[in-house]
Order: sequence, then C-alpha cells, then structure tokens
Amino acid sequence: MERSRRSNRSTKVNGKRKTAFYDDKKKRNGLLIDLNRWEMSSLKRYRAHFKLDTRPNIPKGELIEVVARHYSQLPKMRDAEVISQFLFTTRKYIEANNDVHED
Repeated sequence: MERSRRSNRSTKVNGKRKTAFYDDKKKRNGLLIDLNRWEMSSLKRYRAHFKLDTRPNIPKGELIEVVARHYSQLPKMRDAEVISQFLFTTRKYIEANNDVHED
C-alpha cells in the first residue's frame, strides 16, 4: 500500500514567503491548496464548521497549520463516485416527486 507524504513547501511570491501544504500524490495531479491566501475569517469559519480544537486568539500561521493537518486527514473523494451518487439521488428524488403528482 502506497502511502502519500504530506509536504510543506515554501516559495517566494512578489517578495513574500508563501507556504503551501499538499500531499505528494496531489502535487503530481496538479492540485494545490494555498491556505495563506485564505482570509482569517475563512479559516475561522472552517475551524468552527469542523469544530477544530484551538485557542480562541490563535495566530493565522498556527491556524493554517491546524486547518492543513485537518484537511489532509479528510477522506479523499473520487469524482466518478460523487457524480454517480449525485445522479442516483437526483433520479430517486424525481421519481418520488412524479409518484406524488400522479395521484
């Protein structure tokens, strides 16, 4: 079983140091999430939504680390699986509503 490693890469953009967190596997697929670009309010909403345990006045850098660690632990979604489940659910919903209106 291949295990992907979480990487922390630092680059300079417009003279400012940027840190991006990603899995090596995702890097090969061209996916990258730069949490430094997120507003503090977005990071706080993410923290509140997932009920992450942090200090109340945590600095942005530490909050980015907490969010990145949580995000990397989320189950990976497969596009085909999500689309087929969506279509299945939509079809069942339409069929259920058609049955109600035919009576």
